[in-house]
Amino acid sequence: MRTDRIVCLANSYKHGNRCVAGISLFTKQWVRLIGRQAIGCLTVKESCYADRRPAALLDIFEAELDENCGTSCHPEDVHVTPKPWRLIRRFDEQIDLECISKHISRGPFLLEGFDDRVSVAKAIAVPRKRSLELIEPEDLWWWIREDKGKRRNRALFRVSHEKRVRYDLAVTDPAWLDQLNFLTAGIYPHTLFHRNKPPRTLLTVSLSEPFEGFHYKLVAGVVALPG
Repeated sequence: MRTDRIVCLANSYKHGNRCVAGISLFTKQWVRLIGRQAIGCLTVKESCYADRRPAALLDIFEAELDENCGTSCHPEDVHVTPKPWRLIRRFDEQIDLECISKHISRGPFLLEGFDDRVSVAKAIAVPRKRSLELIEPEDLWWWIREDKGKRRNRALFRVSHEKRVRYDLAVTDPAWLDQLNFLTAGIYPHTLFHRNKPPRTLLTVSLSEPFEGFHYKLVAGVVALPG
């Protein structure tokens, strides 16, 4: 067991539970935290502090880690012990930005490809180098639509001008979905949410668990950097 300090870059929906991931301030590597009560994720209670507040994006918190449990698709996975997490501080220092800036991908590939998914067979045959990626999107839009009576929320964006590929990914960030829920179906520019110039916005993209033969790329965190 070891204690780690992590800057939270995702606390997203995952099969009714939560997926919490971020960058270790000790190892400078991605980690995805896995509990013992739900397979491949955390319960809502496990993703909170002792006072039941959920770990928020850009929180720096302390967690006790157990053994690694990475797979060919999710190499960053590590078990956490039942010990409650402890909030250290908010992400607001220059050294914090320097730490995560090294992890911002410049594209044009997103999680090793242009597609919005990876087949399970391919992930087994060729293990993923990573299943989490931090990007600074260009031309970011939010697409809300109704599909067979169910609301769908998508992020539309490009990663770089090098290749004019537009990604279209599902959004699983609860805090951002709360904002989208105020809007009717339609396509909205990111600037709509900010009266003046939008803050520098990053997206945490994650590969899903297997679903109908594929791992899908998801926007698991919408990160507005301070200052």
